[in-house]
Amino acid sequence: MISDFLLAYFLTIFIEGAVLIILIRKKYEIKLIARNAIIASSLTLPFVWFFFPALGLEWTVQTALAELFAFSSEAGIYLLLFEKIGWRNAIIASLLCNSVSFLFGILLL
Repeated sequence: MISDFLLAYFLTIFIEGAVLIILIRKKYEIKLIARNAIIASSLTLPFVWFFFPALGLEWTVQTALAELFAFSSEAGIYLLLFEKIGWRNAIIASLLCNSVSFLFGILLL
């Protein structure tokens, strides 16, 4: 289980970092974007992998709650870490990062 989590962790950082770089590279340095992508995923992915499954909910409900948590938390994290990103752009960035990451995860299952 830990090896699966570590694989998911590094894939999530890679995928969400790449999407984030594509989205906001004109406004922020790539080094800052990469750092903030790592911070956001490091704060949310353990909850998605360990907390939500422990709730014992049906997979669909568990997944919906976990993804809503990741999306909303990461939007808030982006808002805090990227100066002047604004709510709208933080929400769009988080939505796209988490959507792409989720789809890759589904394809790899």
